[in-house]
Amino acid sequence: MFKAIVVHRRPHLDEICAIWLLRKFGEDKFPGVSEASMVFEGAGGDDLAGFSGDEYEGEGVILIGVGGGKFDEHPGVKTFGKEDECASTLVAKELGIENEPAIERILRFAKASDLKAGNQPFDLANLVKAMHHANPDDPCLVVNWTMQGLDAKYLEQVNFLAAKGEIQNGASLEEIQGPGRKIKLSYGVSESEQFNSACRNQGAAVVIQKRSSGNVQIYTAKKEGLILDDVARMLRMDEQEAKGNVVTNGWNVLANEGKVEGAEEWWFQRAGQMLLNGSLSCPNTPTHLSLEQIKDIVKIGVNPTCFETNRMEKCKKGICTSTPGSPCPWYRYGLGRCRKIRHATAAH
Repeated sequence: MFKAIVVHRRPHLDEICAIWLLRKFGEDKFPGVSEASMVFEGAGGDDLAGFSGDEYEGEGVILIGVGGGKFDEHPGVKTFGKEDECASTLVAKELGIENEPAIERILRFAKASDLKAGNQPFDLANLVKAMHHANPDDPCLVVNWTMQGLDAKYLEQVNFLAAKGEIQNGASLEEIQGPGRKIKLSYGVSESEQFNSACRNQGAAVVIQKRSSGNVQIYTAKKEGLILDDVARMLRMDEQEAKGNVVTNGWNVLANEGKVEGAEEWWFQRAGQMLLNGSLSCPNTPTHLSLEQIKDIVKIGVNPTCFETNRMEKCKKGICTSTPGSPCPWYRYGLGRCRKIRHATAAH
């Protein structure tokens, strides 16, 4: 039975990640390791107190990043360093999990933080150092705090991979016309918190996620530079009409950030170009619009060359044919493309 894990004082993210891997996945190979105590002693490379890592292991003690053992990548007087390895990768390979998809990204980050300079001030590796500074006499607190973060990242990756499988089997992905180029739209019903990330990983520029509660979120990939003002106008107008009570119809107001009166179901976050009918942090009344209706609105809203079918030919020539006696069905939306044409028509 393995009863202790030895690591140097104030262990870095890499060593803590190695401990986390052992405790989470190493019980079969190292019985008792999930409950093993932690000892903070020694340094990398050389034997610890005159004994080798193998000798310690024979006594139920695992050395991480110290003592010149198999989980110590540092060179010492009697040992050679393990090039391009860190404690985390050595442990993962020993356990045969180095290629597990949910672990690969964690290992890459741990390895980069150990072997390369340039960590960001607020990334996990630097937060570990800050936690040690704040708790100099309690390394166990820091290790346990960090392992909770690693648990959360691991679960996030598991859910992300599940969501990728879900969209491959259930979500729809189609190519639509965007502003001057074709873009991908992904949509579907899913409870996964990683649905948006998984869809964008598949190349989606716009993602529409509906939950079983009826709430819908519309996300965009920031790199695409899409503007959802026209989508917001259409959603909010159609939402009000679906309820049979139009309170807000001002074209500029319909594209306001946050909520607008009468269409409180939708929150427009302009900085992220997202339209949220409720969120995990702020539940909201489900929309009265169907997923199909919302999809059609998005396809119209992100395509500045799309016009009302019966008036399209005139619109494309820069002529607005909407009149008080014969209004265009899209007039009430005040779409940006339509207003440009009306202004140009009026000027002539």
